[in-house]
Amino acid sequence: MIQQGNYRHTNDALSETGGGAPPVRLTMILANTVDCDAMSALFSQSGRIDVVEASTDIDFSLTRCQRLFPQVILVDPKVAFDSPRRVAEVVRLGHARHGIVLDDRLHEGRLAEVLPMNSISYLTRQAGLTAIVVAIVQGATHGKRTFDPAFASRVLRTPRGWRLEQAHGRPSVAALTSRELEVMRHLARGRTVRDCAKILKLAESTIDNHKARLMKKLEIHKAAELTHVAIRDGVISI
Repeated sequence: MIQQGNYRHTNDALSETGGGAPPVRLTMILANTVDCDAMSALFSQSGRIDVVEASTDIDFSLTRCQRLFPQVILVDPKVAFDSPRRVAEVVRLGHARHGIVLDDRLHEGRLAEVLPMNSISYLTRQAGLTAIVVAIVQGATHGKRTFDPAFASRVLRTPRGWRLEQAHGRPSVAALTSRELEVMRHLARGRTVRDCAKILKLAESTIDNHKARLMKKLEIHKAAELTHVAIRDGVISI
């Protein structure tokens, strides 16, 4: 559950974004109905958010965005493995202004996946209610991206796009290219090199090269280790 924090601090933080603005129209897509009800109540108490939809059905909710036109879509990545990409597509089509992936805990792989999606923020529940409400309001009013405080210092904007700086002390999926991350995702799900080549429309030798490079970067030597790291860092979900 979200750390509730203090509403006085929430209002102080929001004063910079225009305290008299109308409530932000929010669509939530979460993993269970209890969570939907609880978070709807919390956001309503903030006075800055109007939850126009709260559902566990991503297909239903994203389709409804064409009629409801929420400013922000908040999605729990557990509802579907491709939920960040699907929310980014809805924003691209103009049916919402911003998307936020709200994770249960920090996953470097999931953040690395989100970084190329310029309209998507990434937070965890541990960030607390104030940080989440501020991210929703800033995403709606300014299109501003927000990253979880635990990762923010490592998120860099470069001439070649956003990237996650590698953590000190251990190999990290932050070191992987987007293609290597994609190959890792398929391999960790049990697909063969041949399967990956067909799915990604690449030569098997190219997939082999990506596999060799990513395993070297992560200092892993067996398929079981690759799967373990992929689960640990949120590259795949179980």
